[in-house]
Amino acid sequence: MSHHGGGTRGFYFSTVLSLARSLAAHRQAPLEKVQKLQCMCPADFRGVFQLDERRRGAVIALGIFLVESNLQHRDAIVPYLLGLLKGLPKVQWIEENSEHKARETLPVAENFSFCLVTLLSDVAQRDETLQGQILEAVMDVMQVLQDSCKNPEAHDKGGNITNSNASSVCY
Repeated sequence: MSHHGGGTRGFYFSTVLSLARSLAAHRQAPLEKVQKLQCMCPADFRGVFQLDERRRGAVIALGIFLVESNLQHRDAIVPYLLGLLKGLPKVQWIEENSEHKARETLPVAENFSFCLVTLLSDVAQRDETLQGQILEAVMDVMQVLQDSCKNPEAHDKGGNITNSNASSVCY
């Protein structure tokens, strides 16, 4: 989740990242403030998350808070991140800025998915009690995506994944 130049995305992402890092610096970050950061993240609406640039940035900032705070408030954050991971095949990707899209070396879905899995891997590395749950969630999502790549027509009709989502992970 790089942020090139100024622009609104750079400013917003820098702001939520600064908030996450300042909260992580506390010995015990106030839960209410962490919840405010989490409220900037996308909500599950009938099994579908909508991810625009700001919400993607907020998720990454929340994950960075979790890792840099030595897993403070993991009981509230990890289930949310795992739910988002499991919802990736159904995400509605919202791209507002075509200029930004042209600068990305990877499609937004791949870039975000990589960041989310990397953050969860860092969590699994630091907390052995979460390793199995995180690994299982990653493998489940990979299985859904593999099935979608093998048979995209069935998944389009079933509503599990859209063509744009499948094409972003299937080569």
